[in-house]
Amino acid sequence: MLELNAQHIHMHQVAADKPAALALLGEVLVADGLVAPGYLDGLRAREAQGSTFLGQGIAIPHGTPETRDQVFTTGVRLLHFPQGVDWGNGQQVHLAIGIAARSDEHLRLLQLLTRALGEGDLSEALQNADSPEAIIALLQGAPQELALDGELVGLGVAAEDFDELAWQGVKLLKRAECVVSGFNAGLALDQALPLGEGLWWLSSEQSVQRPGLAFVTPAASLDHHGQPLNGLFVLASLGEAHRAMLERLCNLLIEGRGAELSQATSSRTVLEALGGDVPADWPSARVPLANAHGLHARPAKVLTEVAQAFAGEIRVRLAGSQSAGVSAKSLSKLLAMGSHRGQVLEFIAEPSIADDALPALVRAVEEGLGEEIEPLPAGGEPAEQPAATVQLNEAAQDVPALRAGEQVIGIAASPGIAIGPVLVRKPQAIDYPRRGESPAIELQRLDAALDKVFAEIGTLIAQSQVVSIRDIFTT
Repeated sequence: MLELNAQHIHMHQVAADKPAALALLGEVLVADGLVAPGYLDGLRAREAQGSTFLGQGIAIPHGTPETRDQVFTTGVRLLHFPQGVDWGNGQQVHLAIGIAARSDEHLRLLQLLTRALGEGDLSEALQNADSPEAIIALLQGAPQELALDGELVGLGVAAEDFDELAWQGVKLLKRAECVVSGFNAGLALDQALPLGEGLWWLSSEQSVQRPGLAFVTPAASLDHHGQPLNGLFVLASLGEAHRAMLERLCNLLIEGRGAELSQATSSRTVLEALGGDVPADWPSARVPLANAHGLHARPAKVLTEVAQAFAGEIRVRLAGSQSAGVSAKSLSKLLAMGSHRGQVLEFIAEPSIADDALPALVRAVEEGLGEEIEPLPAGGEPAEQPAATVQLNEAAQDVPALRAGEQVIGIAASPGIAIGPVLVRKPQAIDYPRRGESPAIELQRLDAALDKVFAEIGTLIAQSQVVSIRDIFTT
């Protein structure tokens, strides 16, 4: 994965214009062994397709798919321009982040950068930065907002005790990508804090990706330590992101209004009480995203330009989500969504502009947002399955059936009981000598193995009918 490293930042660079800056960046990437000289043509071609200006003094130059074969090693190099470089349309760049990647690894880096672009203006701070460490701090140190929307509210969930209710809250946080595996271990269930009126509080800072608050209520009345359990807050804590919400909750409890939360019948009631993101009750339209590499920088920029043509608020979210969505006019917000091919986007627009804006946005997505696209499978048909996956599934079916009375002890992923066919995976036993016969013989074996692998990959390429899958195996 691409990571920001202070050792890869070249401070106090000077370039007369964007072409000069790209040439300088190309020299650095070549000198550090990341790319071949031809990659500079990819940097120029990418800028010709659309500016890589990300916002707040930052640009992210990278090559085109056609020049990915010029990349030797995935990496990034950052050039600091205190005097600024005109990136077009009066956009001044003080930090150019050159990306060399053979696949779409840069999408993860873009999502990380959106944290820095979320609040304030970094342009002046980047211009005045005096060390690589200061640059890193600016890009990674911006505070994150607390995630609190309809996706993180679960009302009337099935739970038999406190532990199950807590697990339901953790599931919401995981689904919203606020936490990863290990968050559960940091929750001290025996130290849950009673807030009064049947409301309880749990929190952990362990394995948190972004701050978020889940609220769950049980379908039936529960008790915990002899007190009513009518609702549970589970906080993924990161910095001070939750402070404003916590103050609001305290005021609510002081006023004796806790029942508004525990007896709520809609997530909107909870969100309005806690100051969360409440979805607007505006006209909406849905459209599937067909771009092979999802909503990355180039199509996202085209989408913002379409949205900015309308003088009103337009938001976008994944269809079926209960979140309020993000501004369709914000490039950083769109990139942070990380939308993939096949996902359905839902646009929500102010009533005054909806009749014109929604059809224009849907049409832009259907036309590919400036990229050539392949139609999605019709009628919800499953996408083509790679041949390698088919072979694995067929191999898995060769496992002998369990003998009568034989037991297999599994690892419980969640409470409850599941009934159905069991797929038993047995590891393949590989036996090889610890020492080779001779360097010459081992090299022959290696060459033969490589030839076999290349032949198998060639077969996969020839059999695949989907361009995006074929490109993966070609790479």
